[in-house]
Amino acid sequence: MERHTLEAFVARHHLNSRSLCAAIVESREGSIAVRNPQAATENLTRIIEATLRIANRKGFAAMTLRELAAESRLSLGGLYAYIGSKDDLARMIQRRVSLTLGEVMNSALEPIEDSDARLATAIDAHLLTTEALREWFFFLYMEAHHLAPDERRKAVSIEQGSERIFADIIRAGQAQSRYAGVQPEIAAGLIKAMLQDWYLKRRKHVERGLDVIAYADTVTLAAQAMLTISGLGQCEGPSPDPTTNTQEPS
Repeated sequence: MERHTLEAFVARHHLNSRSLCAAIVESREGSIAVRNPQAATENLTRIIEATLRIANRKGFAAMTLRELAAESRLSLGGLYAYIGSKDDLARMIQRRVSLTLGEVMNSALEPIEDSDARLATAIDAHLLTTEALREWFFFLYMEAHHLAPDERRKAVSIEQGSERIFADIIRAGQAQSRYAGVQPEIAAGLIKAMLQDWYLKRRKHVERGLDVIAYADTVTLAAQAMLTISGLGQCEGPSPDPTTNTQEPS
């Protein structure tokens, strides 16, 4: 299996703010009313990068549109050419980053059939994508509660798309008798939690000497231990005697 460096992966999948903003402009998300796509992309990139900086500094809820206009070096009227409200802005960011993750994972998995290789590739793709777009994903996780209930449910459904990819990989491995009979959705959720821990608590892992590639290897080993027939999903050896008290004395 070909293994990409972070830099090569980012270049291959165009994982940067400008590329995501270009996709937003092209799909006419939000209330973008600017006719020049290049100018719209440049200005939207400034708006979203400013939003991520302010949200990281003081929280999205505390941010005002006047403050955002000043940070992005646009007039308030210019800002309204791209977004109608803060809710529009949050929805735009969360939808695009979730769609991007699904697109990148599916693209990385397309030529691969072996279940173990698909599992490792999906873990790599998820982690490298979130590393490249770390501020976007942190916003996605931390600020979803600012959306209206219907929009929040949509955002959660899109965000769970990567979990469904892992669940499908696990089901395929079970059909090939490669993986134990764990419930795919639960196992996928456990893998997802480990993946999210990278961008939510990155400093902790870096202090332990891990970079994103080393962390991907660790998550892959843990997932394989949980899923494989000889791993945690279905441990070999005799079952413990239920009449034996194995509790350590306190």
